[in-house]
Amino acid sequence: MSQPAFGQKQVMLLLVVVAVLLAAIVGVLVFQNMNSPAIPSAEGTVPPPTGAQPPAGMPGAGAQAPAVEFDPATAPAVPEGQTPSDYVTAYYEACAAKEYDTAFGLLPVASQQYYGDASAFAATLESYGVTEFRVDAPVENGDTVSVVGWQEAQGMSFGYEWTFVKADDGTMRVKARTMAGTQ
Repeated sequence: MSQPAFGQKQVMLLLVVVAVLLAAIVGVLVFQNMNSPAIPSAEGTVPPPTGAQPPAGMPGAGAQAPAVEFDPATAPAVPEGQTPSDYVTAYYEACAAKEYDTAFGLLPVASQQYYGDASAFAATLESYGVTEFRVDAPVENGDTVSVVGWQEAQGMSFGYEWTFVKADDGTMRVKARTMAGTQ
């Protein structure tokens, strides 16, 4: 009787090696996707894949946001009595209520300049179909507060990090809104 070319132990070892290699490949793909999204933010310049539609609040393919230097004097202010988290929640609530003029006014200046006007912003949001949103707890670092808001669109969850800074007059100002990733 001849012995098989591979014994049971060798087959198990081979299966473990294949599983580890597959896990490593998946891990690399996930890591690459998280660190260089194929979907642009309002401030980003990476276009989505051909034929793909970016989620709500994101510009169309191949678009580029203008370079705008942050100026606290012209940046939208968090109203008195509101926190940065309240502000981000108000943005998503305005979007959900289709109050696009209000939502547009809450965007950072660079995003407003990118869209051009509230009607272009509204047309973009309408085309993506946001179904829900949630807002994470704020992260404070000195005079800077970051809040990540998540929106569900087209079966995926997209996060945007809103950055607020304290101006000389003590008000919190909206500095930026950038893509924070997907879930």
